[in-house]
Amino acid sequence: MLLFNLINPAADLTELAQLCTPADTVLLRQDAVYLVLQPSLPFTCTVLALSSDLAWRNLAKPAHIQLINAQEWVQLTAAANKSILWR
Repeated sequence: MLLFNLINPAADLTELAQLCTPADTVLLRQDAVYLVLQPSLPFTCTVLALSSDLAWRNLAKPAHIQLINAQEWVQLTAAANKSILWR
């Protein structure tokens, strides 16, 4: 499993979606959590968002994206074959 840490909401999502497999995970962090406002994202893999980043930006939990906390993020990173920062 590859873990893609997406931090920039203006990143090329189509390019990232082409790299992701269903076994991978995209984690929305920092300003990328604004992407939860979109009704759908182009990914076939699991999409998560860091709950503290949503809280800092006063964003409500979206129904279509699971939230994780910092401890779960650490566990996810440790379980991943590779963690990639996507800007």
